[in-house]
Amino acid sequence: METIRSLQNAAVRRIVSLRRSRKRRAAGVVLVDGPRESLRAIEAGLKLVAFYEIEPKPSDSSQKSEMPEQAVVRRQAIDSGVHRWLTPEVFRKIAYTASTDRCVAEFVAPDDSLGQLTAHPAWNEGLVLVLDQVEKPGNLGAVFRSADAAGVSAVLLSDCPSDRFNPNAIRGSLGAVFTVPSASGSESEIAGFLKAQGYRVAAMRVEGSRPLFESDLRGKLAVVLGSEADGLADRWSAEWVEPVALPMAGHVDSLNVSVSAAIVAYEAMRQRG
Repeated sequence: METIRSLQNAAVRRIVSLRRSRKRRAAGVVLVDGPRESLRAIEAGLKLVAFYEIEPKPSDSSQKSEMPEQAVVRRQAIDSGVHRWLTPEVFRKIAYTASTDRCVAEFVAPDDSLGQLTAHPAWNEGLVLVLDQVEKPGNLGAVFRSADAAGVSAVLLSDCPSDRFNPNAIRGSLGAVFTVPSASGSESEIAGFLKAQGYRVAAMRVEGSRPLFESDLRGKLAVVLGSEADGLADRWSAEWVEPVALPMAGHVDSLNVSVSAAIVAYEAMRQRG
């Protein structure tokens, strides 16, 4: 296979342009840095459309210690005719960070609509986490990582400025953004969808009337967590939304949203046995 050596190559220029979130979303693609995350995207059913790696040298001993996931993704890319070798200089141009992962994959973005969630087997079985106006991609990724570990049924993004396919979200989740069912929408869209699906809704608030550990987290339940800066404020305050609080024994009155989400998810897992 021919190696791409020019920074002006059309494919290279395209990938660089797709590093901008608006361009990536408009194109309907996902860029994934790293072999482990790329393999998880493939296992989740995403369509691989391009796979870029640093061209190996005969004396390059690092090839012997590469992650096994990279070889699996490489084989699929070669079989699909979408594999490309790059020089180290060109690879650094397309990579998100100065990573040693040595590969970048491009996928067709999956359906982000609320309706597609009902096709997942676990949709009506477990807890749903709703992240409302959460801004930091690293926090999104951390929530997905905990959601995967605790068996959360889905993560919904309510009016979030960032998306789960931001490079920092993908890396922070260790690829869990591909393993946990998810969707995006406005507060009203998600609220209407959850009610139509028969879900109870609880909102995490400092001023919540019921402590989390005294709340029933079993059955069809969605728990809403607010943004890093403002919490939920007056959002998700309808009478059918139950306010719930984390006990706080110290001087601070809130936790990082990803920490709160992990506590909620594991308490739900404990209650569900």
